[in-house]
Amino acid sequence: MIRPLLAILVAALVAAPGAVAIDAKQAQALLRLAVKATGLTAQERVRIVAEPAVRFRQRRVALFDRAYPRAAQAHDEKVYRALGLLSGGNGTLRKALLALDTRAGVYDPVAGVAYVQSGKGERAAALRQLVHALQDQHFDLNRIRRLAGSRDATVAATAAIEGHASLLLGVPPTPKPGAGSTLTRFLVLEQGFVSTVGRRLAADLRNLGGAPAVRTALRRFPATTEQVFHLDKFLQRERAEPIVVPDRVEDLQLRSTGTFGELDVRALLAVFGVPGLDAAAAGWGGGRSAVYRDAATEAVLVSLAWDSEANATQWAAAATAYVEAAFGEGTLTECAATACWILSGRTIAFDRLGVHTALVVAADVKHAGELARAALLTG
Repeated sequence: MIRPLLAILVAALVAAPGAVAIDAKQAQALLRLAVKATGLTAQERVRIVAEPAVRFRQRRVALFDRAYPRAAQAHDEKVYRALGLLSGGNGTLRKALLALDTRAGVYDPVAGVAYVQSGKGERAAALRQLVHALQDQHFDLNRIRRLAGSRDATVAATAAIEGHASLLLGVPPTPKPGAGSTLTRFLVLEQGFVSTVGRRLAADLRNLGGAPAVRTALRRFPATTEQVFHLDKFLQRERAEPIVVPDRVEDLQLRSTGTFGELDVRALLAVFGVPGLDAAAAGWGGGRSAVYRDAATEAVLVSLAWDSEANATQWAAAATAYVEAAFGEGTLTECAATACWILSGRTIAFDRLGVHTALVVAADVKHAGELARAALLTG
C-alpha cells in the first residue's frame, strides 16, 4: 500500500501546473519518489525527455507501431470488419486506436528513456514512466518484443506492467465504454483491461504474498489474457491450447493469422449486449483468427478451444445470440457446418467438434461451411 505521505505527493504531482520543464533536480526527486513507490532500487540514472506536443505525438505513434506492427493491425482490421465491429476503408482501426491513445508519457525500453509531453501534467506522467524504468532495470521490459507474434500474450504482459504501476500510482483515466461507435466501445474495453484488470491481478497477488508476489507477474509475464482475468490460471501458469488452422481449403489460401484470446471473446460479446458473457467466455482454452483469400473473395475464421464440452456449448449459444445482435436475424440454410446464416452481403458458419469450435464469415455458403468444417478437422 502507498504510504500516506507518498499518496499526497503523487496527488500533488497530478494537480501541479507543470509549466516548467523537468530539470535534473526535479528528475532526481521524481526518481526517489518512484523508488519509494515500487520498493525497487535505481540501478542507473534514467533520462527523462520532455517534448513539445507535436513531437511527442510523433514519438508515441512510432512506439505504438513498434509494439503493434502494421501487418498485425491490418490483420485485426479484417477480422474486426468481418465480425461486424467496424466499417469503412483501410486504416479505420489504426485511426481509432490512435485517437484513443492520449498518454502523456511513454517509456522506451530499447532506449531506456522516459518521454513525456511538455506542459501540464508532465511531472505526473514522468513519475509513471520512471516506475516503468525501474521495472525495466529489474525485469527487462524489452522481453515484451519477443511476444510480437501473439497479440494476446502482448496484451497480457502489458497488463502485468501497467497493473503494477496502476496499483502503486492509480489507474489513468480511460474513455467510457458506453460512448462512441461499436469499434470504439470494443477498443475501450480492450484498452481498459490493461490497467483495470491488470491492477486487479496485481492487487490479488499482493494480498497473497505482498510485493514479492506482485513482482512474479513482472518476472514471468502472464502468457494469456485468461491468466490476467483468472488468478488461479495465472498461479497454475495454464497455457493456451495450440490452435492449428488449415493452410488451404479448396481455393481459399491462408493469408494471415493472429490470436483471439479471452479478452477478445468478452469484448466482442459485451459490445453487442450478449447476455451471460462471463459464463460464455470463462471456459476459453485457446484461440486463433485467420484471414483467407481466393481470386475474388475473402473469408475470416475464428477458431476456439474450450476447457470442457459444457463450455463449448455455452459458447455455441452465445455465438448464436451474437450473430443475431450484430447482423440481425438471418436465414438459416444447410451447409457443411453445424449452422449457416445467410445475411445481407455475407454468410456466417458455425461448427463444433467436441471442445473445438469454428466461426467463419465469408461471402457465400460454400466457402463459409467448408472452411468451418476444415478448421475443426485440421491437426
